Amino acid sequence: MRKREHAMRGGQPHRDDPFVLIKGYKEPTVCPKCGLVFHEKKWIRDQELSNKLKKEKGIHYELCPACKKFKQHYPMGIVRLKGNFWMTHKEGIKNLIHNEERRGMGKNPLERIISMKEKAGELIIETTRESLATRIGKALEGAYKGNLKYEFSKGEKLVRIEWLRD
Repeated sequence: MRKREHAMRGGQPHRDDPFVLIKGYKEPTVCPKCGLVFHEKKWIRDQELSNKLKKEKGIHYELCPACKKFKQHYPMGIVRLKGNFWMTHKEGIKNLIHNEERRGMGKNPLERIISMKEKAGELIIETTRESLATRIGKALEGAYKGNLKYEFSKGEKLVRIEWLRD
């Protein structure tokens, strides 16, 4: 039997991201680390445009919000896989997780996995955005069932997700 628990922050999704500038960025801005371009008020993955802009003089460079989160090790989503099941299905589960990251990056190139580590019988995944962590949790539950628990923080934008299957 599947069990899903939700602990919402006052019933309202928290929208603040301390790494996104409220005033926006100079247009165009290129991330020197990953090559994303801030264009038309959003970060996009366009390698051709990025390469073209890098050849121009006076172009503005700044780390994108995802690269800033990597640099400062600031996850906004933490997914913990527990139980014996994930350990005996590592390859398939890790493939599913990476597929969800690719899917997420297709919609928003700022959705990335910061780290994926095995520790004390658990797999811990840290993400740059809440939405990617949530997507990974839902994908695990959809593909492998198990118990899925969400915990959204009250003071900052962070979701902790626990998936358990023995």
